[in-house]
Amino acid sequence: MAEVSPKEAFVDKYKDVDKIWSGHSFLACMGELKAVLAELTVSPAAVPSKEYYYNLVGNLDFVYGEMLYSLTGTEGLLRDKAFPLLECYIKPRFEPAVLLECGIRYKTKAGEEITRTTEVIRTDTTGYIFFTDYHRPL
Repeated sequence: MAEVSPKEAFVDKYKDVDKIWSGHSFLACMGELKAVLAELTVSPAAVPSKEYYYNLVGNLDFVYGEMLYSLTGTEGLLRDKAFPLLECYIKPRFEPAVLLECGIRYKTKAGEEITRTTEVIRTDTTGYIFFTDYHRPL
């Protein structure tokens, strides 16, 4: 029996999954987030699904730490501004590259629903790129 490549295993596991995780705070999924990042397959191209203001390049531990800092910091900022958080989520994306999207859905005081996202792409066996806008003002 032929051995399954890491990319095929990741795609097979998550291709029909709408969301890998969903909850009210990324603090609730810290271990799961790191495990999924470690599973993330190497993408053929480091192309995010949209333009982001910042990108950080590093290994798993660096990117994981920066993600938690950005995601939980943004959650806190939204709560401080009294914007109700509707959902925090992690989902796989396969276009334009294989990537992991983390998002925060919230409502503004005017009642508008907004989703802010970050994305992570794995570039090689130890390299990742974290794309984010979370350091920009709301």
